[in-house]
Amino acid sequence: MDLTEFLNRGATLRTITVGSRGDFERMNRVISRHELRPVIDRVFPFDEAPAAFAYFPERTHFGKVVITHRPPAPGYP
Repeated sequence: MDLTEFLNRGATLRTITVGSRGDFERMNRVISRHELRPVIDRVFPFDEAPAAFAYFPERTHFGKVVITHRPPAPGYP
């Protein structure tokens, strides 16, 4: 990554802190055990990606806005 180009474009670089690998593994066990699934508001086919990008900033969604290259899995909108 060329930091000069990055900074010349006025971008902001921020770091994030995440938990340990053990925390990540415990989280995944809980997700699996309780069959947690993300809340998906709407799924857009890939060829409608511009519509998805226009929909997202409206802030009317509740959950994830997904762009996919294949049909959604059963049980998802």
